[in-house]
Amino acid sequence: MHTISDKQQEEESKITAGILQLIASVERLRSPTEGCPWFRRQTLQTVRRYLLEEVYEVLEPLDTESPEKLQEELGDLLFQIIVLSQMASERGWFSLDHVLQRLNEKIIHRNPHVFGELQADSIEEVQRIWLARKSLEKSVDGVTPESPLRGLSATMPALALAQAYIRRSGLFKTDWTFPYPSLVFDFESRLVSHIDGMETGLGRMLFMLVDLACRHQLDAEAALQKINAQFRQKASEQFSKPLKEPRA
Repeated sequence: MHTISDKQQEEESKITAGILQLIASVERLRSPTEGCPWFRRQTLQTVRRYLLEEVYEVLEPLDTESPEKLQEELGDLLFQIIVLSQMASERGWFSLDHVLQRLNEKIIHRNPHVFGELQADSIEEVQRIWLARKSLEKSVDGVTPESPLRGLSATMPALALAQAYIRRSGLFKTDWTFPYPSLVFDFESRLVSHIDGMETGLGRMLFMLVDLACRHQLDAEAALQKINAQFRQKASEQFSKPLKEPRA
C-alpha cells in the first residue's frame, strides 16, 4: 500500500497553499469593487495574446537550460491559466478545481499501463495505448474513435502543426503519399551529408523554400497550412475503425 511521507505531506501543503493564494489574488484583481481597473476590462479574447507570449517565453529558458528563468516563466504561464479559469468561473462555465480534476482523470485514463492492468513493452505500444484512449474520449458515441489529428489546433504555426501531424500519423496507417519521390531522396541525401550537420542543413533547405516562395509572391505559411488541411481531411476519412488496445 502506498503511503505518503511527512515530507510529501509538507510539500503538498505548500503547493495547496500556493495555489489557493494565487486564486485569491486573481479573484481580488478581477473584483468589481476592489480589483484593478485594467484587469477587470480583460476578456477571453484580450488574454489570448498574453497567453501566447508566455508560452513562447517559457521556450527560451528551456533552450538555454536556465533554471531560475524557467521557474519565473512557468509561474507567469500558470498565472495565465489561473486567470482564464477565473474568467470561465465568472461565466458559470467551470472553475480551476474542475480543470485539475479533468486533467488528473485524463492522465489516469490514458496511461493504463501505469495506473491500470494493461502492459506496454515498448514506447510504440505506449503511444498506441495513449492514442486509442484519447481517440475514444473525443468520440461522439464513445465507441468509434476520432481522428488522432483532431485535437491539434489548426491555429498553430504551419510548420509546427505539420510536424505534429506527421508524428501522430506514425501511430496509424495512412495512404498519404508525397509527390516527386526522387526529389525527396535527393533532399535527404544532402541533409545526411551536410557539412555543418543535419539540423543546419535542414534549416538551409527550409530557408531556401521560403526564398522560393517569396520570389514567386507566394505565402509559405498559407501554402503549408493548405497542405496541412488536406492531410487532416485525408486522415479523418481513413480513421474510421476502432483501435484495439494492446493485450492486458
